[in-house]
Amino acid sequence: MTKLLHISASPRGEKSKSRALALAHIKNRIATDPALQVDTIDLWDEVLPQFDGDWAAAKMTLFGEGEMTDEMQANWTHLTEITNRFTAADHYVFNVPMWNSGIPYRLKQYIDIITQPGFYTGSHPRPDIMAFCLARQQR
Repeated sequence: MTKLLHISASPRGEKSKSRALALAHIKNRIATDPALQVDTIDLWDEVLPQFDGDWAAAKMTLFGEGEMTDEMQANWTHLTEITNRFTAADHYVFNVPMWNSGIPYRLKQYIDIITQPGFYTGSHPRPDIMAFCLARQQR
């Protein structure tokens, strides 16, 4: 079964034009694949952790800096759950409004959460190795 993750980054909800376009696209996809499984994350309703010092400290234990405490592990587990929901999808639809020549801060926060070391190919604590991995991916 194919899974599609719809990420809604507009704070306007039902009034959002980008959301309406995304939903129309998803409706067309379902028409061609009735078994399509759709999961929607509305970033304005979703509980996203604030990636503060405690969360960053949990991340840094992966690089050998400090010890992972129970609280840090709970934080890291929460991040892993959010990331696993993202990586479980086969296809993605993002609806993103025009936002002061950038992206909504909730989308940036979500991207920061799901792009942690070890979750994607190319993540490595040594920049020279990561650059090599990224270059190999682009071939």
